[in-house]
Amino acid sequence: MPETGRRMMPRETRPSPAGVAGDLVAFLVLSAFAAAIWLPAIGTPFWGDDYVYLYGARVANLAGVPWWQTFWPSVPVQFWRPLSQEAWWRVVEGAMAGDAHIAHMAALGLHLTGAAAVGLLGGTLARVCRWEQPVSVGLLSGGLYGVLAVGLLPVHWVAAVNSSVLVAFTGLAASAWLAASIRQGPLRVMLLATVPPFFALALLSKESAILTPGMLFGLSLFAGSRMRRGEWVTLAVCIVTGLVWLWLRSKVTVPPAPEYAYAFGGNLLRNAAALVAWLLNVPREALRLAATGGLRLGAAWAAAVAVPVIAAWGLALARGGLSRLSRRQWLLVLVLPVLAYAPYFPLAWNSYAYYAAIAAIVPAIALARALQGRRALLPAVLLIGASSWLAVEGTRRLDHPGLIGRARWAETTLRQLESKHPVAGSFSVHVADDQRFYAIGMYGLAWRLGVPISRIHPVGDCAQAADACLDFRADGSWVMHPAVDP
Repeated sequence: MPETGRRMMPRETRPSPAGVAGDLVAFLVLSAFAAAIWLPAIGTPFWGDDYVYLYGARVANLAGVPWWQTFWPSVPVQFWRPLSQEAWWRVVEGAMAGDAHIAHMAALGLHLTGAAAVGLLGGTLARVCRWEQPVSVGLLSGGLYGVLAVGLLPVHWVAAVNSSVLVAFTGLAASAWLAASIRQGPLRVMLLATVPPFFALALLSKESAILTPGMLFGLSLFAGSRMRRGEWVTLAVCIVTGLVWLWLRSKVTVPPAPEYAYAFGGNLLRNAAALVAWLLNVPREALRLAATGGLRLGAAWAAAVAVPVIAAWGLALARGGLSRLSRRQWLLVLVLPVLAYAPYFPLAWNSYAYYAAIAAIVPAIALARALQGRRALLPAVLLIGASSWLAVEGTRRLDHPGLIGRARWAETTLRQLESKHPVAGSFSVHVADDQRFYAIGMYGLAWRLGVPISRIHPVGDCAQAADACLDFRADGSWVMHPAVDP
């Protein structure tokens, strides 16, 4: 029989109808927070890598490139994510007509789909562990996950939806895996048979899915469910699938850019600290402020979002909450996020909160289990929701060099260029601040001004350019220098 947290709860009684009603109220509160946190993201413009993928998708769609080529590119790429990247962007450019609002609505839908998959996993784990009120645990798991600040970029940046797609397929694979452990006959076979396809879809969405077999095994340990022959066969198929994917990936990718290169030094500790920050809702912009001269403001913002999360966990663990999971389960609550984040610890430079999208799943379920049916639930939910709102809304309101602030600058600048300086032919571009200009990029100019990318030429100084030269100054202003007469 599966080991469950239920054996460890001598002081706990079966939840009353009032407790179940409280679960529903808490879920509705979380839903209201999710609306307040994420609906404003629909107005975010395209920015950064969005334009690279939009331009490429338009070229492919106009050329009638077959869809199968999306999954096997003719030219090596940096990231092989054919499902959540190339195929996704062909839909955005084609079916969504390249509309930023529609694309961000779809991104929000994918984020909520991922949260629903986490809720399904939470409810399934509750059934396998024989916890009381598995439906409530599932609702709270999905609700808590859905408001976490790790979803900030996947909702505000269409190029980052791969994270939401990964969460959705991982949640579905893990739910089927666990559900099979308490089923018999054809239904069990069917559930196990869906795990490798879900895993393959996750792999085609983001590289970090390669660790999913380890997560599945860890969840079986968490639930105390016995691994029968079907589970071992399924796990072996997943491992073989992962090895085949690694081999195929080596054929279609180029070496990573310097910011994605691996190093084994102080960056390991920095990225470990970042994982803790992401799980406490600390936004990346708070860490950036603290590291770039705004120590007091950044530290205050980080504390303002982290303290409520810590307080919520304190409420969850107090008065019998700790005993709702066994010691082994609490250990796995710590170990599984580390396993999920393993591909990101060695990164030499880049670090974003959405890297912890999979790492946050098990803690969200554990928090839901510890709070379900208790008086501490509503205060804890209010603390988590307020923390997430402060993290996301604060990020939205920051100007450059904040990410969303840069996106707003890019949109304003591109609209000015569209209305004041329509470009008919080739032109040069000089950029004084590459970090700011990233929000537009050469592909953003090509997309918005309707100029082929081949007609845009970067130069080190506009004095070097014979044709018209668009000069982006360090303060974000710009000027178009006319072409030099021959």
